[in-house]
Amino acid sequence: MESAETSSNPQTEKLVLWAVFFLFCSVLAFTVSTYSEETERLEALGLSERQKNSQLTALERQREQTSRYIERMSRDPEFVQDQARERLGVAKEGEIVIRIEGGATAGAPMQVVASVPNPSAAAKNPPAKGAGAKDKAAPKAAR
Repeated sequence: MESAETSSNPQTEKLVLWAVFFLFCSVLAFTVSTYSEETERLEALGLSERQKNSQLTALERQREQTSRYIERMSRDPEFVQDQARERLGVAKEGEIVIRIEGGATAGAPMQVVASVPNPSAAAKNPPAKGAGAKDKAAPKAAR
């Protein structure tokens, strides 16, 4: 009976052990790098999701305000008149519109601009001297 021969060359054993050690280190390094990359990617996706959620919340709030505005426009004729006067500068016939410009800022001088909605009254009351081009673009009369 012959005995099993252990290792005939100790250098071969060392070489095999070093090869296994380097293989283990390579797999470990690959795993760690992949983990860190995926962690960074996951954080970026989380940030993107939070931004999208905040945008969604803002859009839902805007949609809600718009729907309330539309509902009020459809059921409240006084609101429609107020909006036409305020945004479009529309006036009823025979009504004089007085616009105050620069009133929103504190300490700024206010300039009062009066306009007459019908052209015959405008011919009788010409604008004051020194009125700029901005003042000539007074609100239009309702038809």
